[in-house]
Amino acid sequence: MEQRIGVPPIRRYPRMAAEYGVSYRRSLPGGGEGEIAHARTRTIGLGGLMFETEDPIERGESLLVEIALGDHTIVAAGTVVYTERRDGGPWQIGVQFTTLSEDDRDALLGVYLQREYRLPPD
Repeated sequence: MEQRIGVPPIRRYPRMAAEYGVSYRRSLPGGGEGEIAHARTRTIGLGGLMFETEDPIERGESLLVEIALGDHTIVAAGTVVYTERRDGGPWQIGVQFTTLSEDDRDALLGVYLQREYRLPPD
């Protein structure tokens, strides 16, 4: 049985299938941060990412994420826009970036272009 909370938004940016290590923390009320948790991305793009975790996360929660892209680590804030769980498997968590530095955006764009156009790494 499928559990789905929220509906994936219409995307402004394409996403690509990609497995990268991601660390995330929940933003707590009052400005604190929760414990660090680890997961793997399933999709990523300039506008956000989707990762899988065993921990349910509520739609609307704010997260701080760090994504290891080889030599570069992306650090971004985001909002959970959907959660989905199928047949008791892991939760799929869709996150829309709310803050992303220009350098991190450029790193993501470089990864996307390399994969999309099969360009050699720099």
